[in-house]
Amino acid sequence: MSDKAEELAKQLLEKTEGGKLSWRFVPAAATDGNWTDTEEYRTDLEGGFSFSIRRNANGDNKILAFELTEPGRVVLSAQADNFPSSIFLKTLMTGFDPGKPSERINTSKIGRFRLFSDLFYAARKNAVVEDQTIEKVQQLLERLG
Repeated sequence: MSDKAEELAKQLLEKTEGGKLSWRFVPAAATDGNWTDTEEYRTDLEGGFSFSIRRNANGDNKILAFELTEPGRVVLSAQADNFPSSIFLKTLMTGFDPGKPSERINTSKIGRFRLFSDLFYAARKNAVVEDQTIEKVQQLLERLG
């Protein structure tokens, strides 16, 4: 399933950067005590299908969650995080030995995090442009004199 999520995320990123998809900000529900910052964006397609990309952050630690839903159910869900793996921590503590495959860093994990991160920031940029809250507020303030 992770390959499908990555394939769909790549297509969404391409369509978003090409201006073919519109994303909107989704207000966060109550946050888990471990996360100080939660931000989510959603795009809806015909047929009731929706995609969302959510970032939970606490300092430098981030989890990106990607979902495909249809009315009443989650069809596909995938996550990526930027946490150092236990293997990576072990190599930091014992010294990196590239000759030992068990100590190599998982590059697919890094690639997935980058892809989901790129999609998150593209969705955010698209939603901010679509939202135009600042301009609306400025107009309201100008009318107040």
